[in-house]
Amino acid sequence: MTRPLDALRPLLPELAARAAEMEEVRRLPADLAQKLAATGAFRLVTPGAYGGLEASPREMVETVETVARANASAGWCVMIAATTALNAAYMDEGFARAIYADPMAITGGVFAPMGRAVPEGDHYRVTGRWQWGSGSANCTWLCGGCTIWENGEMLRLPSGAPDTRMMVFPASDAVLHDTWHVMGLKGTGSGDIEVKDILVPKG
Repeated sequence: MTRPLDALRPLLPELAARAAEMEEVRRLPADLAQKLAATGAFRLVTPGAYGGLEASPREMVETVETVARANASAGWCVMIAATTALNAAYMDEGFARAIYADPMAITGGVFAPMGRAVPEGDHYRVTGRWQWGSGSANCTWLCGGCTIWENGEMLRLPSGAPDTRMMVFPASDAVLHDTWHVMGLKGTGSGDIEVKDILVPKG
């Protein structure tokens, strides 16, 4: 199997050469996202059962570091896409295959539970807005952490902590807000993600 770093190395000069372009447009250009996806960089820690590389933590860190040395914003986007794709390890197998069967699928999102989910049959009805959704403009699927609510009350675990779940939804269900106007890592496209009253399957 080709190691992620070996597949990425030919792309590093272009990533470095286009750093200023990314700073200007404040996001990872779509063509670069596709080239990165083709190397497997976004599937570094996705389970092998779903076509991922199932890389070790060390290889994950080394790969992200190498990309970041060429282009810091691109390295950040690789890290976000790869870590959100780890969701596949915790999902119902059918849902995971539906999302990750496409080797060019790109995922992103925010783990912080800034959304609200209400159980409704086999689904959750989800509304929320999440800050710092790096790389979202190139994603096919997005995710957002949510607290769970029933009858107007937030559910809690026996420990007293809020009951939180990760919701995964098609990127087409979300609105991306251009809120990313910063000094550093300009090219990450880390604007807000918002969904309103969408249904997300349980599992």
